[in-house]
Amino acid sequence: MICRYESKFIQNVVKEVGNRLNRKILNVEPYLVGIDSRVRLINLWLRDGSDDVGIATIYGIGGIGKTTIAKRVYNQNCHNFEGSSFLANIREISEQPNGLVRLQKQLVSDVTKRKAGKFHSIDEGIIKIKDAICCKRVLLILDDVDQLDQVSAIIGMRQWFYQGSKIIITTRHERLLRADEVSVMFKVQQLNENESLQLFSWHAFGQNQPLHGYEMYSENVMNHCGGIPLALQVLGSSLHGQPVELWRRALQEPEAIDDGKIQKILRRSFDSLQDDRDKNLFLDIACFFIGKDKDYLDRIVEGCDFYRVLGIQKLVDRCLITIDKDKILMMHQSLRDMGREIVRQESPDDLGKRSRLWRHKDSFSVLRKNTVRNLLRLFQCTFFNACSLILLYILRLCCYLLSRVHVLLRASYSTNNR
Repeated sequence: MICRYESKFIQNVVKEVGNRLNRKILNVEPYLVGIDSRVRLINLWLRDGSDDVGIATIYGIGGIGKTTIAKRVYNQNCHNFEGSSFLANIREISEQPNGLVRLQKQLVSDVTKRKAGKFHSIDEGIIKIKDAICCKRVLLILDDVDQLDQVSAIIGMRQWFYQGSKIIITTRHERLLRADEVSVMFKVQQLNENESLQLFSWHAFGQNQPLHGYEMYSENVMNHCGGIPLALQVLGSSLHGQPVELWRRALQEPEAIDDGKIQKILRRSFDSLQDDRDKNLFLDIACFFIGKDKDYLDRIVEGCDFYRVLGIQKLVDRCLITIDKDKILMMHQSLRDMGREIVRQESPDDLGKRSRLWRHKDSFSVLRKNTVRNLLRLFQCTFFNACSLILLYILRLCCYLLSRVHVLLRASYSTNNR
């Protein structure tokens, strides 16, 4: 009897050692600042001892650190499961030919710890996945998911998983899955000021605080980044070892320092909007409605056909805007800059051809110089913008009439003095 127990114990030890030796360690960014508290909450959920099949989403705007957190969680927990798989860049890979099939093959190979056999369609892959996950407790992480069909193709149905299995999905969409399909949701918040300064300093100076003489520049750049780790890393690395003149330029033109890398990442959420009305609504909020009452914008949305009624909620779900407790529309500064850059690129050198003007001096300049040429866009643009331009035309007419009155008064004064 004792020998049998000893044999069972030895088998368990061998199995545990094998799992630890065979596990794949993922590379994680250096200088991890402010990540431990976020990882700790997810670890508590993963180690809750429940036999239920759990699904969690880690969501937030682009560049906020979702993938880094997911990698850290995977490295710390994969050895606790009989099988594990981390599928990275799902959005990007699924757009490639046979991309979803390749992801299915990777999942089967990771979980079974052997090369996946050939299969040539998504439906065939789903059957292979079902066979691989039905008899062992697995940890599965799906990184950067933006469409529901990607989830369906990779994990199939929840009841196929063995009891105690855990699935984590990183996404920019708060409501990618229905509420009854998700066990828990983790929203990744921006870093606070102290965390932001530390992360920026590690990349810019190789230490956890700015060098003497660079404190003010560092704080200004840090404030521009708004707590987004990607922005802090990119700008910090770009400014490493650079002269003070470039630091001054970074405050005025950060996109020129990082070659637009930050805005390219953030723009993916904008480009993923399928309806042009939602895109126009985002651009209008970025240009005109930040800090405005949501009810005010709701009345505009309901009163015209330029927006979808559900457009505001769609933007919230994509983490493109937030609404605070006082129902005020808020948007991260980097997202605002990205939206306004999209408008600027419509006509970089001619203000009159842009669809939106949010600076008073630009609007006055266009009116004064009579350079509004994109009249067709006037009737295609949003309700708010159309009204604004109509008011600007009225103001321009008033300026013209005032100038004529001024000329007449001068002429009258000259006549009376002869």
